[in-house]
Order: sequence, then structure tokens, then C-alpha cells
Amino acid sequence: MKITITFKNGNTGESYDIAMDSRQRIETTLRVMKENLPGSMEGIGDRPQLRSDRTGRRLSEQSTYEESHIYTGDILLVSGEKDKK
Repeated sequence: MKITITFKNGNTGESYDIAMDSRQRIETTLRVMKENLPGSMEGIGDRPQLRSDRTGRRLSEQSTYEESHIYTGDILLVSGEKDKK
């Protein structure tokens, strides 16, 4: 099933509406965004942290949207990996 969700960069505040199949892995979308919309991943780095704005849950980028219960209209907050000190 096709879904449309919003990715919001936690560093820049920029947001992008993206349509994809619900069986697609989140990491695939992030890779395509990095390749085709370089500004969308500005300041994120190689290990993005993802959180659903609707549920507040952290998401695994290896999961599909279906497995993560992400639906049309959801907003995913993408930020860089937290510093480990």
C-alpha cells in the first residue's frame, strides 16, 4: 500500500513529504533521500536516529513502515546520533 509521510530534519527544521510503499525499509528511503535530496540529511551523519512524532517511539531503520506501524500523515523526526561521552 502507498503511504505519504513527512520526514523532518531535527537539525535544520526542514521537512519533506515522501510517498513510498509501506513494505519498503526505512533505511532505503533514507539512502534515496541522501542521494537525491542532499539537504534533507544535513547534519544527520551516518547513523540517523528516527522517532515517530505521533507515538514518540524510536524506530529501527531496518524495519519496514508496515512493521513500524507508520501510516499516511505520520511525521518522522530524523536527527544525528547522540554523542556518547
